[in-house]
Amino acid sequence: MSIRCFRFTAVLLGIAAHAAPGQSLQATSDSTVPDHRAAVSPAVLGGVAVLATIALAPLDRQISGELQAPRLQGADDLHQTAKAFAFFGGPGPFMVGGALMLAGTVTGQSPISAAGRRITESVLLSASITALGKGVFGRALPGVETTHAFSFGRGFHKGNGPFVSFPSGHTAAGFALAAAISGEVDDCAPNLARFVTPLSYSAASMIAIARVYQHVHWPSDLPLAAATGIWSGMVVEARGHRAGHHSAARLLDGLTIMPRSASSMTIGWSSVTP
Repeated sequence: MSIRCFRFTAVLLGIAAHAAPGQSLQATSDSTVPDHRAAVSPAVLGGVAVLATIALAPLDRQISGELQAPRLQGADDLHQTAKAFAFFGGPGPFMVGGALMLAGTVTGQSPISAAGRRITESVLLSASITALGKGVFGRALPGVETTHAFSFGRGFHKGNGPFVSFPSGHTAAGFALAAAISGEVDDCAPNLARFVTPLSYSAASMIAIARVYQHVHWPSDLPLAAATGIWSGMVVEARGHRAGHHSAARLLDGLTIMPRSASSMTIGWSSVTP
């Protein structure tokens, strides 16, 4: 693989590195609750992501083309690996959060349920932001023939399927999951955080790369998505640990997520909670 692809990977890991040392984001400046974790500035995180997007944009076609090379696309093991990583940018994060909520409910361990709620909230927040971005920017997916790659508001129109490339929802969800897991581990087992944090962010970067390998996103679709996911996970973790059982958590008390098969799941909600 060429040096451009390695630089592409380094960009994603670099964005995560700006967030990984500090596992929480200060939600308010006047909080009286001490937090041993360093605050990460959204402006810095967003600025790095914007610069990375600008840097990658001219290389979109070259990097994408190299990842579509026959020697890579012809490898079944790479296809299976990419599919596995992509799963954890799709239904995977919701299943992780749902499993923790279910486990906490069954065992009577409310901290486990709370962790599951925060993970689910993080992914939902990142998904909402990226959905809005997709609608606003209306970027064409790789392989779509169009005269304008970006068209403001095109992603909101009927038949918008080919025009929802920017930013990558799977990437945002993967980084939201990574940030949330890192925050949970840092809160309950700080000694393990130095191992879990780099592993979780590295896995999120692989989710992003898998989406380019699968030819459903451009490389420049990823940095802002990664920053969105990181910010979503951090802000939910910071506010959740300070506020305890806040309103969003109460809303998610009635949420039920159950797998139906290897490729589908059932999501339900009830206003009647214990």
